[in-house]
Amino acid sequence: MKQFSIDLNRSAIRHVKQSLFFILLASVSQFVGGQTPAMPASEAVNAHFTAAQKAQRQDDYATAEREYHEVIAVAPEFAEAHMNLGLVYQLQNRFGEAMAEFSQALKIKPGLTGANFFLGVDYCKLGDGAAALPHLRSAVRANPQRPETWLWLATAQQMSGGTQAEATTLKHALTVHPQNIDLLYLLGQSYERLGKTEVAGLAKIAPASSWSEQLLGESYLTGGDWTFAVIRFQNALALPPPRPGIHVEMGEVLLRARRLEAAAREFDQELQLDSNNVRALVRRGEVKLIQGDAEACMQDWARALAIDAPQAEQVLGLREIGFGDAASERLPEAWRDKAEKLAAWFQDRPDPAAHFAMAFLALQAGSSSDAAAKLASMTLTKSPAASGVCTERALRSELNEHRYSEVSRCLPGATRNLPGSLRIPAAQALFEVGKYEDSLKLLSTLAEKDAHSPSAYYWRARCYEKLAMVAYLHLYQADPDSYRVHQLLGDLDAVKGDDKGAIEEYRAAITQKPSVPNLHYSLGHLLWKNLQTEEARTEFDAELAINPRHAGALHDLGNTYLLEHQPEKALPLLTRAQNAEPQDPELHRDLGSCYTQLRDFRRAEAEFKIAVAADEDGSVHYKLARVYQTLGEKDKAATEFALSAQMNHDSHRKLEQRTDRIKNIQGLAEDSSAGNE
Repeated sequence: MKQFSIDLNRSAIRHVKQSLFFILLASVSQFVGGQTPAMPASEAVNAHFTAAQKAQRQDDYATAEREYHEVIAVAPEFAEAHMNLGLVYQLQNRFGEAMAEFSQALKIKPGLTGANFFLGVDYCKLGDGAAALPHLRSAVRANPQRPETWLWLATAQQMSGGTQAEATTLKHALTVHPQNIDLLYLLGQSYERLGKTEVAGLAKIAPASSWSEQLLGESYLTGGDWTFAVIRFQNALALPPPRPGIHVEMGEVLLRARRLEAAAREFDQELQLDSNNVRALVRRGEVKLIQGDAEACMQDWARALAIDAPQAEQVLGLREIGFGDAASERLPEAWRDKAEKLAAWFQDRPDPAAHFAMAFLALQAGSSSDAAAKLASMTLTKSPAASGVCTERALRSELNEHRYSEVSRCLPGATRNLPGSLRIPAAQALFEVGKYEDSLKLLSTLAEKDAHSPSAYYWRARCYEKLAMVAYLHLYQADPDSYRVHQLLGDLDAVKGDDKGAIEEYRAAITQKPSVPNLHYSLGHLLWKNLQTEEARTEFDAELAINPRHAGALHDLGNTYLLEHQPEKALPLLTRAQNAEPQDPELHRDLGSCYTQLRDFRRAEAEFKIAVAADEDGSVHYKLARVYQTLGEKDKAATEFALSAQMNHDSHRKLEQRTDRIKNIQGLAEDSSAGNE
């Protein structure tokens, strides 16, 4: 199994809005076939209705439509007839007529489940999630056993901007359908969007803070780019005041990149700032183990266990807190071989740290049962500092000493009397022991000023990231070869820049279920990125057949024609994309380019003037300057050319500086024995 990770950057989740379209038609018979309508007492009505249903089952829609009209002519208040006629229209993609019939059915019988469901679905297809909500809520209340109703309700909530409500709905649905792969995948996506909202909030209030840089570093790390992760962590450490927690994260990045000595220095620096940091103690002990210094390893691990054994176990992936949340990464083979040679030294020692080491070695060898047995045999002496009392004084002491498991035992039950100054540190404690939901609950009780502090945004973002990971791990266990797992693996490969792997995963998902929304777009986007234009267009067309309002497919398809200087084909696609996603500055930029090719320079000017707000390298200012130049507005053109040149110069200077930093980071000595796996 590939390691799951989540990138909260904009590029990773940009076009997830249309999350569910066309799981629909398979559910038509489920919603209608089992219903027994109260038919009017008329043999003629009964005969026409029976004939209509038979024709409908045989896909003879013309006959079914005619027979339902006969029923309605005789019995206009027969709600089920209107609903079934609506379904006939639905199956023929005649959505306007279908909606009219569903609405009429609900005027007669407001609680009609099928009519509420399909009318809600159709409103979603029109992009009107708010109008869909009451109908889908009614359908869920009437029949919570059908996962489709929950899925579409969550979709309507997400379309209406209610991402938190969407997550709540999906969590509730999973109590009814715990193994449903669509619910699990969409829950992970929902948590990612919530995390993205927190990241955006942090960037808005503290764009150049150590919190923002730390979060960006973690994002690069989960995306697999360790050099940029180190750059961001270095940026965070350069911003005063020095904050505990950043050195240890950078050390973990360097350890993963096999820069052993550099990692050890970071763990040492963390412990100088914060001598009780369990994560730093555990990781430094791991480095000592890899280096063959068993005594030093034992000292660090003994100290970590004395502070908080469950937390120490989680750091190394020895304890699952929440389902499958902890996952120990395997060391490089050469490192495992070196560490394994110390097993005999640990074997007969009674110390808890020795049992801890044996458990770690067992897990590295692939034996989770042996690891569990070693942990079970570990006898710990409870520290006198761990009072077991949930007073403010005791909690403050335990937080200061990093006894986070003791803190979590008291929370969230002791939240009401917890001082405001302790709430964010306590939320961090809950996060560190894997209680992400409890951490979010505690963060939700912050006073308004504290709720909008950088640290609050940071910890909420981290909690949502972890909750998404847990949802995806649940998904993997539910069905590891499902189309949703292939889709997820494709998403992760795409984030990491592995286009080939992502394309393979998306194709595997499409082979299993070609009607799943967003799959054709995801595949097409990568094909277009690699200039496989015709193949990409095929996938965009397939996506738009499922969801005509998919902004990403419309945008990319329009750009394929723009690249070929066919602006007359590009314009209607880009305009439709902008209608679906009007706030996207890239669409304004590309519409400006399209109008330029069409020589409609005033419209091009208007689009570029909107797009310059997101210009990072001066390229949009340059396009706008060319428009002014063509229009003969020399002063405006000169201003824009000057802005473009300055921004371009600054961009190149930053790129050169970044390149130098990357070379320095990658030049750090790699452990020669690590090899490559």
